[in-house]
Amino acid sequence: MGAVTDEFTWYVTRTTGLVSWALLAVATIWGLLLTSRLLERRPSPAWLLDLHRHLGNLTILLTVVHVAAIYVDDFVDYTIAEILIPFVSDADTLAVRLGVISFWLLVLIQGSSWLRRRLDPRLWRYLHMLSAPLLVLAGLHGWLMGTDVNNPIVIVVGLVLTAEIVVILALRVRYGRRPILVDTRA
Repeated sequence: MGAVTDEFTWYVTRTTGLVSWALLAVATIWGLLLTSRLLERRPSPAWLLDLHRHLGNLTILLTVVHVAAIYVDDFVDYTIAEILIPFVSDADTLAVRLGVISFWLLVLIQGSSWLRRRLDPRLWRYLHMLSAPLLVLAGLHGWLMGTDVNNPIVIVVGLVLTAEIVVILALRVRYGRRPILVDTRA
């Protein structure tokens, strides 16, 4: 494809990977706030639910772009099977496996959100609780595979988002959670 295109796909891969993880973390934060008692008198739960959904949709969109950029990049030269199935690639590493598993967890969680009205609420909640392992696995994928792990901005953003999630989880445990908002819109 040429040096400019290879460099472009490398930047797209890095950027979409980092932004996808950050969006995943922010979507997790909004989801935790939505189901916590911390925002009783703050923005309406419907607004939070819409924002949470849009963040999830953006996360999956950017993750698909991330995967597509890996596929078209001549430097890594992965096949579709190697990108989508763990343990298939000759260059398969723990970081690659974590990325593939993270992708499928994201698809499962976001897919369950799209099908929420058709799923048993308990099943949907259990599937949605996979967001925590997803966030950890995707973070480990980026940390082990990424070339930006020593970038101070990446470090600070990662630490701030992780700290926010830990604090909100601790407050949620302390003050309890409220019933999950049921969206009655068609």
